[in-house]
Amino acid sequence: MSDITKISKDSVSELVYQQLKENVVEGKWLPGDRIPSENQLVSLFGVSRVSVRVAIQKMITLGLLEARVGEGTYVKEFTLGECITELAPMIMRPKNQIEVLEFRKALETEVIRLAVRRASETEIQNLENIYSKMCSSCNTSNLEEYFNLDGQFHDCLFSMTKNSMFISISHFMNHILLEHYQSTVRKSWDTDGIPQAPEEDEHYNILMGLKNRDADLALKAYTDMIDAKIAMFSKMEEEASTIR
Repeated sequence: MSDITKISKDSVSELVYQQLKENVVEGKWLPGDRIPSENQLVSLFGVSRVSVRVAIQKMITLGLLEARVGEGTYVKEFTLGECITELAPMIMRPKNQIEVLEFRKALETEVIRLAVRRASETEIQNLENIYSKMCSSCNTSNLEEYFNLDGQFHDCLFSMTKNSMFISISHFMNHILLEHYQSTVRKSWDTDGIPQAPEEDEHYNILMGLKNRDADLALKAYTDMIDAKIAMFSKMEEEASTIR
């Protein structure tokens, strides 16, 4: 039995949304259940049709409900990844590349520590396959392929943590990191040239650290990579400020 009471305050659509959400969160409406029709909700709440529609649309945007054409609106199996994908562009607005790098350094160092301890041999082999393809894309100067593989490499590290929070954060940041990876790689390659030898690539040492369960090696490789990029962007900002 759902709990719905009439609303007589301001911010009507928000209050409707709160009651709808409570019915889902508290399990009064379960995944797969059809919720009352729009007309029924208007009558139950004692509010306008517009207020009900706005509240339902918010629930749909958050991945809590889904509208089926000709059938009605149903409770959806909630997934954090879908919700944060919708909200991420509104929430995460870094001022510059250095902010992203500083955040990545704090976050991904713990990701690597966990990955070294928890990654399966199959996962490490998959990471090695991705790295091998990254080397091939370097040799052919295929930037777009490298960007995609670089993202896959870091996604694998997050998956290796076996921690749903870290994995969700990687999905949350995906839209930022994809642009960030592309920008930093382009700038690095413009500055230092495209790397050819695997031993010159920090990704190689991260991989070797995982294969040998050597957290120190993997962490040093990662922090060296991030610190070099922070220094590169800091120099660029300094040069830009002197020109202005």
